[in-house]
Amino acid sequence: MKRNIIILIVIFIISVLIVPATDDNLLFGSELTEDELLKEYDLTFKDKEGDIDFYAMRSVYYHGNSIGITQNREEFLCSFQREVLKVTDDSLMVRYTWKKFKAGMGKGKNEEITEWKTYSFSDGVSYEIDLNCPNYLDAVDYEPIPKTMLGMKFVVNIMDAHAQFDLLRNENNGNISKLKKVGDRITANDAHKSSSWDFPPLVTESDFTNGDYETLFTGIGIADGKKCAVLEYINSESKLKNKIQISPNMTMKMEGITNFWGHIYVDLESSKLIRGDLYEYVVVTGTSSLTGTIRLSERRLVEINQITREEFQKNGDF
Repeated sequence: MKRNIIILIVIFIISVLIVPATDDNLLFGSELTEDELLKEYDLTFKDKEGDIDFYAMRSVYYHGNSIGITQNREEFLCSFQREVLKVTDDSLMVRYTWKKFKAGMGKGKNEEITEWKTYSFSDGVSYEIDLNCPNYLDAVDYEPIPKTMLGMKFVVNIMDAHAQFDLLRNENNGNISKLKKVGDRITANDAHKSSSWDFPPLVTESDFTNGDYETLFTGIGIADGKKCAVLEYINSESKLKNKIQISPNMTMKMEGITNFWGHIYVDLESSKLIRGDLYEYVVVTGTSSLTGTIRLSERRLVEINQITREEFQKNGDF
């Protein structure tokens, strides 16, 4: 439930949304009537007990030096099943079950990754959370995940899957019911709130404090053949700090600022997530007795897409 931004945003209300068009992702304007663009929509969860959906995620870490030049790149692929267990006026219980976790590394920001390794520790990782609970991520059990840097990257994947793409679509955290029509702009309830994300013994003494956190109803488009609300979220100048155990003999204190932003495509009929993305830029200083104080930067790209059961059974590769 974290990340941030600084970006220029233009909202189109009665005009064509200008986006590169592909066969399976057409944002359109001429096919919409003025009434459709001006009408109010209900984007709140419409989950039904027994609903099962499948998603694939791709996460890219661009590791940079002190001035932001990319030194190397890591990519991670994974997929999960989302099953709605119970729906009441006060509760939305959902079970998440993850499959494989695949990792690769490239030397530059664009170099093709030719060697991938699949890790089995994520197979079958499962938990149940109530999406109507403000602190629902506290219910996730990270105990089965290895306490390694790779394990931590998988934990971040779990956080990303829920933070922006679930959290901003619920009422307690995202104020989603106030986003009714194109052009609406709201502040998330989690703006300026703090949380921790310890992953001991690797990550301890952590704190993440959101900066400004807003969501915009940017337009209406088509994703994977479904008419969707296109939401844009913006999180700017969030503060983070933690202590990382680099090695048995080296602990580094990290402190910095992160900005992140992205898009969420919500099916107007079912309110299901169809796809989403996150872009993040982090600048931190790290201090240890061995290195002194160093400055590091990192960019991240996260993509999430709804997939079919067959694709999930094949491990959900992009």
